[in-house]
Amino acid sequence: MKPSEILELLRQEVWVLGRHAYAIRKSLYGDVTTYISNMVLNYTNVCVVGCSFCAFYKPPHSGYLYTVDEAVEKVLEVDAAHGIRQVLIQGGVNPEVGIEYFEELFRRIKSKAPHIAIHALSPLEVEYLSRRERSSYREILERLKNAGMESMPGGGGEILVDSVRKTIAPKKIDTETWLRIMEEAHKLDIPTSATMMYGHVETLEDIAVHMYRVAELQQKTGGFLAFIAWNFEPGGSELGKKIPHPKTSATLLRIIATARIVFNNLIPHIQTGWLTAGPETAQLAMYFGADDFGGTLYGEKVLEWKRVEAPIDRREDVVRIIKAAGFKPAERDNYYRVIKSPSGHVET
Repeated sequence: MKPSEILELLRQEVWVLGRHAYAIRKSLYGDVTTYISNMVLNYTNVCVVGCSFCAFYKPPHSGYLYTVDEAVEKVLEVDAAHGIRQVLIQGGVNPEVGIEYFEELFRRIKSKAPHIAIHALSPLEVEYLSRRERSSYREILERLKNAGMESMPGGGGEILVDSVRKTIAPKKIDTETWLRIMEEAHKLDIPTSATMMYGHVETLEDIAVHMYRVAELQQKTGGFLAFIAWNFEPGGSELGKKIPHPKTSATLLRIIATARIVFNNLIPHIQTGWLTAGPETAQLAMYFGADDFGGTLYGEKVLEWKRVEAPIDRREDVVRIIKAAGFKPAERDNYYRVIKSPSGHVET
């Protein structure tokens, strides 16, 4: 599908888009909506990239960095309390952190809790490690995979249009670098997600190009497991002073529906994006093509104030929200394979 065709979809009446997307979702997954019990380990908030939309980062010497012992302890504590299947490990570009930190961290987690999948870092962090270690992207990814990394989130994707990226995050990697690192990951059988942060300076044309670039790479590699769109949240960020109000829920529904149509037979899963949009919009998103609710996100710090607004603290909360929308919750693993069916039967 060409960018112009995607743009035409984005401009359609939202309810028309929704009906089309829901029909595709229904044919693929019926009434089942998957979710994962996971935590987020934000190992540091120190970052030298300084994105204007981020209210989380701190400059060097003014933030925190967990030691490997501290990080492993936090993962084990959450697992003991809740029983998790995945840990999402992300932070900033911290000059004090080299690849050995992650290798030790991943190995320690896998040795202590082999049932927890490591969904870690992002193309941005891989690019930094590549420069720091004077190694190729492939060499960095191979070392991370050998240490226990099983998949990679799509952080730093924002909008895959360089004019937009230069406006909101001028120090961040460009579009081609993000795509190239994702391709290298896919070649090494490291599946990833594709993300998009909308609701700032981008246009509908930019969103269409972003989806096109993701679809183009997916046709080549088949390595994206899910597409996740989330709304820019002003919070206390620099960009938030210029754009103080987030987009409405209708924007997320339009994007999710378009994504389901564009990525049909390409990217299998579309996530609801509950953290930024709220649980009510996430419920509607299931009727607009989303088949996955995402995770419990224990320990998430980047958008912590959003969790206060809409606390979803346990598996039971996720199950309740999915059921209340008229869908059947099914717990999944890191690779989107169902572990517990809607009836509660554990798959073997």
